Amino acid sequence: MSFEWDFFQLKRAVSDLFFPRACGICGGMDEVEPYSFLCRDCRSSIREIVPPICLACGLPLPGAVLPDAGVCGRCMTSPRPYGRARYAVYYEGCVREAVVRFKYSGGLYAARPLSRLLVEAFARHFTSGEFDVIVPVPVHRSRLIHRGFNQAVILAEGLAGKTAIPLDRGSLVKTRRTVPQVGLVRHQRLKNLSGSFGVHRKARVKDLRVLLVDDVATTGATIAEAARTLLNGGAASVDALVLCMSTGVHSQFSAVS
Repeated sequence: MSFEWDFFQLKRAVSDLFFPRACGICGGMDEVEPYSFLCRDCRSSIREIVPPICLACGLPLPGAVLPDAGVCGRCMTSPRPYGRARYAVYYEGCVREAVVRFKYSGGLYAARPLSRLLVEAFARHFTSGEFDVIVPVPVHRSRLIHRGFNQAVILAEGLAGKTAIPLDRGSLVKTRRTVPQVGLVRHQRLKNLSGSFGVHRKARVKDLRVLLVDDVATTGATIAEAARTLLNGGAASVDALVLCMSTGVHSQFSAVS
């Protein structure tokens, strides 16, 4: 063992003595991982989204045998504007509770474990050399003022720090406030999001390979519209990485083009 490693272990032991690690999701202190800030129970309850998945939209392919089973029927008949979409975990249980506290109750302490889940998903599906820039999905200015932060930006900051991919917080903007997508039928969803994003200073994304980052996909329409806007703004390509997939997203996706 090196002196540096021994010193690091000593610092961590002293820190744990005076400031015991707590799970960033449930607040428990039972076997909390030092880097993810997740306790054993929360970690074991989280369901990751793993292959076999559609190589385009990233949705699970039930019944498929091979991990690289191909492209689902929906993507064959109605291709998405992005190249690939990938998801970290299902939006359920302790993760859902943490995201709700994070977004709506100012529970910023949950950002670290949630960001770690996103980083782990990135490592499963992508490499740093594939992208020139990370772009978080923006919120409308009125919502930003009310909430005080954009949760997608905070998650993207954590990912950028771990991958060394530059982060662009300002090129993609939300130009129109929209209502939540949940409960809307197909034509309402499309109308709700159509033209709701814009690209500020197109030179900043021109010819770049973009990784679009968001927190939750409920219908998939948001990342599709954001990707379409970036491509129309001059981006060379757009892939998407989303922290959570809603458990009802399978039926929702089938009605979104």
